[in-house]
Amino acid sequence: MVVDMESVSPYNGAGPTEANQHTLQWTVHLLRDQPRKAWGALTAMLAAGVLVGVAFGSAGMGLLAFVLLWLATREFWLPVRYTVNERGAGVRYLGAIFEVPWDRVKYVTVTAEGVKLSPVPPRSRLDPFRGVYLRFADNREQVLEAIAFWRNCGTGMTS
Repeated sequence: MVVDMESVSPYNGAGPTEANQHTLQWTVHLLRDQPRKAWGALTAMLAAGVLVGVAFGSAGMGLLAFVLLWLATREFWLPVRYTVNERGAGVRYLGAIFEVPWDRVKYVTVTAEGVKLSPVPPRSRLDPFRGVYLRFADNREQVLEAIAFWRNCGTGMTS
């Protein structure tokens, strides 16, 4: 876990010390945290690639299947950088940037491994495709405090 505190300007009455304390950046690399799962995932991806290649009679199709599966699971293979600041919350990794500003966050769902910030209700059909999921890295309380702080600053809402 890496937690970098960056300086920000005061936001909606929050002092610089409070803003700095509640501005977080951290990185989670699931592959490093769960290396045994990599072998199972890699085996399944290779098997799927081989099956597709055989079914279509084309090594190119098999490679394409493998690459698409890797892209779909890249959050596991690559380090993911999470940010909570005065603008909102964000997730970044190779080729993907997902952000949600505080004024769009309507629902906060806390799980054992992270917190989902969403503009749609939790049981909505759109829920898996909207908002961001922030994975904890031994910083659960810090992340939840920062979310509560910025939501209260920006919208006057309580979490």
